[in-house]
Amino acid sequence: MKHLTLQNPLLGIVATTLLACASDAIAANCTFNSSPTTQSLNFGAGLASGGLTIPADTPDGTVVYQDTAQQSTSHSWSCNSTSQYGVAVNPALGTPASNATTFPLGKTGLSFRIWMDMLSRYEPSLFAISPKGYGIASGTVRLEIIKSGPLASQVNIAAGNLGNLQSGELILNKFNLANALVVNAASCQTPAVSVAMGDDYQLHEFREAGAKPRTVPFDIALNQCQTGIKKVTYSLKANTPVIDGPNGIVALNAGSTAKGIGLQLMNALGQPIALNTSYPFDAFTTTGLNFKIPLSAAYYRLGTEELQAGSANSEVTFIVNYL
Repeated sequence: MKHLTLQNPLLGIVATTLLACASDAIAANCTFNSSPTTQSLNFGAGLASGGLTIPADTPDGTVVYQDTAQQSTSHSWSCNSTSQYGVAVNPALGTPASNATTFPLGKTGLSFRIWMDMLSRYEPSLFAISPKGYGIASGTVRLEIIKSGPLASQVNIAAGNLGNLQSGELILNKFNLANALVVNAASCQTPAVSVAMGDDYQLHEFREAGAKPRTVPFDIALNQCQTGIKKVTYSLKANTPVIDGPNGIVALNAGSTAKGIGLQLMNALGQPIALNTSYPFDAFTTTGLNFKIPLSAAYYRLGTEELQAGSANSEVTFIVNYL
């Protein structure tokens, strides 16, 4: 009798568990109206040839890669209770915001979104839908990868599942990356520039305010420019006090002993370069590797204090943006 008493609870537990599992299977809230038609859509075949080069200064929101796949058959399904419909992102990549149409690709500075031609929209993250029948026609689906923030120093997104389009537990489409996505930030090598302004000036050359007796040309070098850069802009930022920003005139540094003299920055034509202002480098081409941005500088008589001979040095930072 004791032996039978110990077995009876165990049998009861097993039976209860099996019934619970069966109940869950029956209670799936969304089902296909015909035979299952989950489709796997594979993107990124073009990534097999190498990494994706993205200029580091590419504006956020820029589409940096896209590819299309075909949903070859239509979807028809029904839900018997309120369900969650939309893109369920692979949890390894992050959690999208509510009602989002762009989804994280980890902490890479990139995101992705899914455009459905047959619905004329980007599919959103999961949201509630009513219990009734639904359908999506066959058609083209586009994956877009977007720069959404500062790029990580190393971006390597493994091939695999990005997420699924689903309704409740029912998976309609699987969105897969067929090849790993490796990103290189495109830039050029920009070495520091030392400009020899000369040491044989005479005080009488600076007799009048605004005098600049000699213009010295120099170049900002752009070396080994990587592919993927479409446009280059540059700007100059003073490291010493600014005397006249729009006309590119800065003060000498604290270690200089000359008085009454500043430094003016100009382009190759001798026209003033406004500080903290972006200028396009029109000579840049997408097929070249090495370039030079021609500029010039001149000592400038300020006329605000007594003129005194001495050392005259200044420093300026040049900022190059790659788009």
